[in-house]
Amino acid sequence: MFQSSFMVKKDIIYIGVCFVIFACLRFAFSFLDTEMMQFLLMPTNKLIEVIVGSKGEYIDGVGYFHSQLNIVINKSCSGYNFWLIGFLMASFVLIKSQKINFLLTIPLTLVISYMVTILANVSRIAGYILLMKGKLPQYIDSNGTWLHQMEGIFVYLSFLILFFLTLNYTITKIKDNEKTA
Repeated sequence: MFQSSFMVKKDIIYIGVCFVIFACLRFAFSFLDTEMMQFLLMPTNKLIEVIVGSKGEYIDGVGYFHSQLNIVINKSCSGYNFWLIGFLMASFVLIKSQKINFLLTIPLTLVISYMVTILANVSRIAGYILLMKGKLPQYIDSNGTWLHQMEGIFVYLSFLILFFLTLNYTITKIKDNEKTA
């Protein structure tokens, strides 16, 4: 009884620490400019260049401009909020599993959620480029904002669900393997 009560209190403290990190990083977003978002923008742009075949030119204070596509990959396209939500979700899963030392949980979840964020961003941008090449978008949304937002919500939500399911499945498999060993 004492053991489980102690673990619950410890988990609550760990989750609280993760919330504080989340809140601080979220607060910092309003002070970050495009240059400071390069850690998310640059790899996203490089992968888009490879997938789509369009060279992005970095413009200070604006972002990566793809003249062939007439799009800009800027701070709002960085996926920063997705990265933070992914970090928080992954932290909860790992803390709940009690498989990894808490001091390793934070850097591990920041790195894993960073990689998932890059994949989600590239998928979202490449998907939107494909949508815009079709004729349907001009009939649905002439200026492209509504369709762009809906596609972003769909992609990010899908990636967040897949991220959770994959992480949860992996932790469950590790626990099952330990029980049988």
